[in-house]
Amino acid sequence: MERIYSGKTKDVFLAEDGNLVLRFKDAVTGSEGAIDPGANEVIGEIAGKGWQSLRTTVYFFDLLKQAGLPTHYIDRGEKFGHGPDTIVVKRARSYNLEVICREKAWGSFVRRYGSYVVQGTPLPSLVEFTLKDDRRGDPLITEDAMIALGIAPAEAVRYMKNAARQATAIIRANLAQKGLELIDVKYEFGEVDGKTIIIDEISGDSMRVAKDGRVLLQTEFYAELFGDK
Repeated sequence: MERIYSGKTKDVFLAEDGNLVLRFKDAVTGSEGAIDPGANEVIGEIAGKGWQSLRTTVYFFDLLKQAGLPTHYIDRGEKFGHGPDTIVVKRARSYNLEVICREKAWGSFVRRYGSYVVQGTPLPSLVEFTLKDDRRGDPLITEDAMIALGIAPAEAVRYMKNAARQATAIIRANLAQKGLELIDVKYEFGEVDGKTIIIDEISGDSMRVAKDGRVLLQTEFYAELFGDK
């Protein structure tokens, strides 16, 4: 297979049938030596973290599929003769955005709006859009700006906002059954066969989850999600 992209936490390969194969890495992101899924810098590796992200992504993609919310996920890679650390997905034209749905004020939201909110303040499934632009620090972008700049058409913007809230409600309810609280979650969207759908991954790399008021590390979240304690 041809590797067409190497990211911080995944490598992307083009399969012979035109689909993509995502291979998950053990790399972790953070800042100032502390692990932070929302950061843009790789600060090291944790053995087994790639497998945990893959298994979590499959779990949530299956959950959304059962609820009737489409994603680009097809199946586990090993079913197609690829490695056990891969999944197969439909090739999409990415909008190069991160769509963040916030259930509580945390992280960058508090840093931006600290004069108006304190950490932990409940938010009404508030949706924010940021550009995937590491050099500029993934800046916020308004819905009108996305449309004006041709990043995404108005219909796609509306769909992304609504789908992010729908997916978050599904994930939040599932985690609550396990005694876990969703703080925030980010999605990526792309266009497949003319339709806008959720792409990439949904894992500990893309959400904050708390238990008993404490935000869990990715490995802790994985253990809680699957009961591997």
